[in-house]
Amino acid sequence: MKPVVKTITCPKCGEKQNFTMYPSINASSDPGLAEKYLDGNLTTLTCEGCGFSGVVEYPMLYHDLGKKFSIFFAPDKTDREAKLPNVLPAHLLPEMRLRLVHNADDLREKIFIFRDLLDDRIVETVKDSMLREMDARHEEKMPDALYYAQDMFGCEGRSLIFVPKKGEEYLEPIKIPFETYEKIKMLMHGIWERPVEGYTVVDKLWVQSAAKKEQA
Repeated sequence: MKPVVKTITCPKCGEKQNFTMYPSINASSDPGLAEKYLDGNLTTLTCEGCGFSGVVEYPMLYHDLGKKFSIFFAPDKTDREAKLPNVLPAHLLPEMRLRLVHNADDLREKIFIFRDLLDDRIVETVKDSMLREMDARHEEKMPDALYYAQDMFGCEGRSLIFVPKKGEEYLEPIKIPFETYEKIKMLMHGIWERPVEGYTVVDKLWVQSAAKKEQA
């Protein structure tokens, strides 16, 4: 899909100006555009009249054929599934991981997870376990959410980096050993064998639902 130019009204001064939206981004064919989106350059509007700067969110399909994933970003929605016309090569569909997200943090996280060749269902389980442990320790700054950020190799071995978020504030990153991910992968292997049908929200609720079906 081609870029779309729309007129946006500044919420501060009422000035109108054109803004280019990208309803579809193919990271395989245009990695530079994908990085600009992740950096926020394609979603930030700076008013030419008063200088106010804000984020413009709109529905967008982000896909990477090389890494075999496609994510539909649908802000201001709550549906857990979405039906979209297929724009992906038919021969790749059986291998594609299709996901639905509703906020920009979730979109970035899914992209980082799949680019690092990890399983987002396992990552969701790791995050839930981390939050439970933090709550049990009565953390002074208990985050509302954790977001996967990086798969890191260092002198102490392989680690996964997560960024906590409380309200609108991002807190200091947390590093955990990769073995935690591997352990959960082995302990709950039956869940990961369950397919994810179509563009679906995969989060803690999805994992809990899959676990109940596995136990039934």
